[in-house]
Amino acid sequence: MKSRGKILIGTNNPNKFKQFKAAFKKYAPEIKILNPADLGITEDVEEDGDNLLDNAKKKAQFFAEKSGLITMGDDTGLFVDALNGEPGLHSKRWHEGTDIERNHKMIERLKGIENRKARYIGVLAVYDPETKEFWNYEGRVEGEIADEFRGWNGHGYDAIFKTDHFGKHYAELSDEEESQISHRYRGVKAFIEYLKR
Repeated sequence: MKSRGKILIGTNNPNKFKQFKAAFKKYAPEIKILNPADLGITEDVEEDGDNLLDNAKKKAQFFAEKSGLITMGDDTGLFVDALNGEPGLHSKRWHEGTDIERNHKMIERLKGIENRKARYIGVLAVYDPETKEFWNYEGRVEGEIADEFRGWNGHGYDAIFKTDHFGKHYAELSDEEESQISHRYRGVKAFIEYLKR
């Protein structure tokens, strides 16, 4: 698998794309990063896989075959021990409404529960449409669900997810702090090392 100077990020989510772009700028500034809109691709992928890896691979393959470019897809879920792993694979669709409404629902569900351990699990998949080759990576961030919102830098459950590593809510992390624990940054770094081998 060779990058050939360009990599497509298989997402229409501007927050995700921004983070991937920053990660490539840090670890491989010579590679040009594109999103589907840059190529006039307006379709999206239904995330109906059985697990995070299935969804990440589905996105990577779909956009790679549409574009002819090596494509990186990802999927992330929040897994809460006291809720038997919910919301997990369905983090975005776990409760109807906005991110803020889902966060309030999470706090409500955990009211009176002592064990608030949780983790973000993120999976990256890269697909080369020429060689039909996949590469994948999984990263985890351990933490717990807090009772209050803090920070403005994130999305999803970031404002109520307190990281073990920094003792801050994910949405409070600086870009530099996030780059140390984010599966996207760590996955991009691992992928660039793989390409160099």
